[in-house]
Amino acid sequence: MAQFNCPLTITLSFSKSILEKLQENILIALRLSNIRLYRLTQALLWFAEELEIKQIAKWLGVDIKTIIKWLKTFMHKGMAWLTGQHYQGRGRKEKLTKAQQKKLVELIKDGPEANGFHCGIWNSAMIAEVIWLKFEVRYNLNYLSSLLKKLGLSYQKARFISDRQEEETYQIARKKWLEETLPAIIKKAEAENSVVLFGDEVSFAMWGSLARTWAPR
Repeated sequence: MAQFNCPLTITLSFSKSILEKLQENILIALRLSNIRLYRLTQALLWFAEELEIKQIAKWLGVDIKTIIKWLKTFMHKGMAWLTGQHYQGRGRKEKLTKAQQKKLVELIKDGPEANGFHCGIWNSAMIAEVIWLKFEVRYNLNYLSSLLKKLGLSYQKARFISDRQEEETYQIARKKWLEETLPAIIKKAEAENSVVLFGDEVSFAMWGSLARTWAPR
C-alpha cells in the first residue's frame, strides 16, 4: 500500500496479480523498445515499493505533477490503460491521437495569449511546450513543423488590410484622378510654364511590426 505525498491523501493498493502484470509490462516494453510504456510501468512499480514521488520523478526525468497524473490515470483506467500503450510494427507511430491533433489545431487557432503566453504569435518552441503541457508528449522541433503542415497549418506572415469600407468608390475616384485630374494639372502647368510639386505625407503607425506565426492556411 502507498499514498500520494500531497495535501489530499489518496491511497493506492497493489494486489499481487497487479504487480505480476506490471512486471509483464516491463518485459513487453523492453521487447518493443517502448520507452513510454517502460516509464509508466516503472513509475507504478516504484510507487508500489513506497518510493517517494519526488525521487521517482527525478529518476524518470519528469516533474512530480506528471507522476501524480500517471497514478491517477492508472487508478481510473487500470491495466487497460497500460495495454493501450502497447504497439509494434513498421513506421513511426503518431505521438498524438487524431482527437489530440484536432484539439491542438483548436488551441493554435485560439492564439498564444489564450494559452498563457505573453505574445500574439506562435513559434514551434511555444507549440511544443503546449503539446507537452496538454498531452505530455515531447516533439523534436524539426519534426513538429512537419506535423503542423500536415494539420493544415503554415508558418506565415500577416499582411495589412485597408480599413476602407467603400473600396469600389475609392477605386473609381482614384481612376478619375489618374486619368482626368492629374493630366489637367500637368497641362495647365505646361501652359503657364510652371512646375507641379508633390508633398509626401508623414504618419506614425499605431500598430506593431508584422511577424511570422503558425496559423491555418
